[in-house]
Amino acid sequence: MDNRNKFWKGVLVGALVTAFAGLIVVGMSAGIFLIGRSVMSRQPQRQTSRGESGAQLDWGKVSSKAQLIQAYIEKYFLFDEEEGNVEEYIYKGLMAGLDDAYSTYYTAEEFEDLMEETSGEYCGIGALVSKNMTTGLVSIVKVFRNTPAQEAGLQTGDVFYQIDDLEVTGDIDLDILVSQYVKGEEGTTVHLKMYRPSIEDYVEMDVERRQVEVQTVEYEMKADNLGYVSVSQFEDTTTAQFIEAIEDLESQGMEGLIIDLRGNPGGVLDTAVDMLDYMLPDDLTQYSDNGKTLLVSTADKNGEGDSYYCEDGHSVDVPVTILVDGNSASASEVFSGAMKDYGRAALVGTTTFGKGIVQTVFSLNDGSAIKLTTAHYYSPSGFDLHGIGIEPDVEIAYQIPEMAVEDGDDAETAGDGAAGDIGNADDPGDTAGDPGVSEGAAEEGGDGDETAGGIGADAAGGADDMAEAGVMDNQLEKAEDVLREMIDGRSIDDIREAASAEKAEADAALAADAAVSSGTEASSEAENVDGEAESAGNAGSAETAEGAEAEESADDADAGENAEDNAADADGEKETGDTEHERERVPDEAKKQEDLPAGKNAA
Repeated sequence: MDNRNKFWKGVLVGALVTAFAGLIVVGMSAGIFLIGRSVMSRQPQRQTSRGESGAQLDWGKVSSKAQLIQAYIEKYFLFDEEEGNVEEYIYKGLMAGLDDAYSTYYTAEEFEDLMEETSGEYCGIGALVSKNMTTGLVSIVKVFRNTPAQEAGLQTGDVFYQIDDLEVTGDIDLDILVSQYVKGEEGTTVHLKMYRPSIEDYVEMDVERRQVEVQTVEYEMKADNLGYVSVSQFEDTTTAQFIEAIEDLESQGMEGLIIDLRGNPGGVLDTAVDMLDYMLPDDLTQYSDNGKTLLVSTADKNGEGDSYYCEDGHSVDVPVTILVDGNSASASEVFSGAMKDYGRAALVGTTTFGKGIVQTVFSLNDGSAIKLTTAHYYSPSGFDLHGIGIEPDVEIAYQIPEMAVEDGDDAETAGDGAAGDIGNADDPGDTAGDPGVSEGAAEEGGDGDETAGGIGADAAGGADDMAEAGVMDNQLEKAEDVLREMIDGRSIDDIREAASAEKAEADAALAADAAVSSGTEASSEAENVDGEAESAGNAGSAETAEGAEAEESADDADAGENAEDNAADADGEKETGDTEHERERVPDEAKKQEDLPAGKNAA
C-alpha cells in the first residue's frame, strides 16, 4: 500500500509539473520549433487546456479517480503491470486531451532522439522516408549521397515491406519504426526487404548503420550560370550547408539562384531566420519602424510575441526564384513568405501547405519534455497563412515525367513532414517537420497530403535522379525560364501579371474544350438513341416476318391435319380439336410481339 501511495503521489506531482510546464520553463535551450514531421491538420489549433466552460481541471478529482482505476487494475488485471509505462502514458494522455495535433509529451528517451534528429546528426542509414497516412505505406522519399542507404542500392520510391523480422504494417507508428528498428548502434546492420515499383518485385539488402550527418542542402550550377540549391529540411546544420552552397556557386559566377523548397516540411525556426538574414539586406524598412529588416513575427494567445530581424550585414544580390508546393510547410513558408513580401524572389509552383503556428519545446527536470502550440506566426507584411498557404507568383502543377514513371521515380509520398534517420516523424507533433517526411523517417501527404500529397516531395527528393536520367522537371524548367526573365530585367510584378493572364487563357481554353467535349458526347448519345430506334425497327420487321412465317406454318399444319381427319375415327376427331386450339394461338402471340413499343423485347 505504501508503494502504491508513493507511486500515485509521484504521478500527481508529475502531472502537475506537466500541466504548469508553460509557466515553469526549464532548459529553454531547446528553443522554438516549427511543426512535427507528420501530416498536419489545416484547422486552427486550440491553445488552452481549459474546457468549453473555462473551468480548470479538478486535480483532486483526477487523482481520486486515477487511484480508483488503479485499484481495479491491481485486483483484476490479468498481466503484470509496468508502472513506469503507465506513468508515462498518464502524461501522454494529458497532452492528448488538448486535442491539438502538434502538442505532445516526450519521454526522456524520445526527447533525446528528438534532439539528435534536429541536430542533423544520427546513427542510421541515411535516407528520407515517408508514410502515406491513407494507405499506411512507408517509402523512401530521398536517399542521401555518400550514405549506407546509397551504397546498399536503396532508391527513391522503394516501399518498406520488412525490417529484419518485422513486417511493416500501416498501424506501426513511424517514430517507433525508425527509432527502434531502422536506427541503431554504429557498425550494426539492418536487413531490409523492399518492394520496388519500377521492377514490380521485391529486393533485399543488408544496410550498415553509420553515423550520418544529413546533407539537407544539395546544389549545382545549371546552364546560363543559374545556381540551383535544394533544401530538404531546416535543421541545425542547414544554415552552414546553405551558406557554403551559395558561396561556392557565387565563386563559379552565379547570375541567378533557384531555391527548391518543394516537399520541405519545415524544421527549426531559428534556421529559417538565419538563412533569411543571410539572403536579405538589413535595412528594408517597409514593414518595420526600427530601421531593420523584419523577417517574421509571432503572437501568442495574449497578443504578445517576438519579432526577428536581419542583423548580419550580408545579402545575396542576384535574382531569385523559389520552388514551392503543397508540401512546403512551416519554416519553408517563413522563408518563402519573407522573400516574397520584400519582392526579392518569385515563387514558382503550387500553393504551400499553410502551417502558420509555432510549437515550443519545454524540457523538464527528469529529461522528458513537452511540446506545445504557443503562437501564430506572421510574414513581414502581417499575413497569417495558417490554413491558407502562400500562393506562388507563377502557378504550375508538377507533371510526372514518362521516363520517371517507367523508372519508378514517380512514387507518391504523401506527406507530408520531415523527421530523422530514417529518422523520425509520423504522428502529429513530431517536431521539425510538417507534412511528414524524415531523414530516415517521415510521413506523407500526405497529407497527406501529400501528399500530399506526395508528388512534391518526390519532385524535390528525386530531382538528382531525374537529372542523371535525363528526365526534365517541368516546374524546375519554369523556374529557370522565370529566372532568365528576371536576369534580363523583367520585374516580378510583370511576370506575375503575365502568368496570371496566361493561366486565365489556359483555363478558358480548358473550359471551351470541356464544352466541345460535352457537345460531342451529347451528339454521340443522340446518335446512339437513333441507332437504337433503327435497331428496334429492324427487330419489329423481323418479328413481323416471323409472325407471317408462323401463320404460314400454321396453315400448312391445318392442311396436314385435315388430311388426317378425313381418315380418322371419333377419337381422332377429338385430338384434332386440341390441335386446332393450339394452332389458333400462334398468330395471336406473333401479333402481341408486333404491338410492343420499338426498342423493347417481349418477355
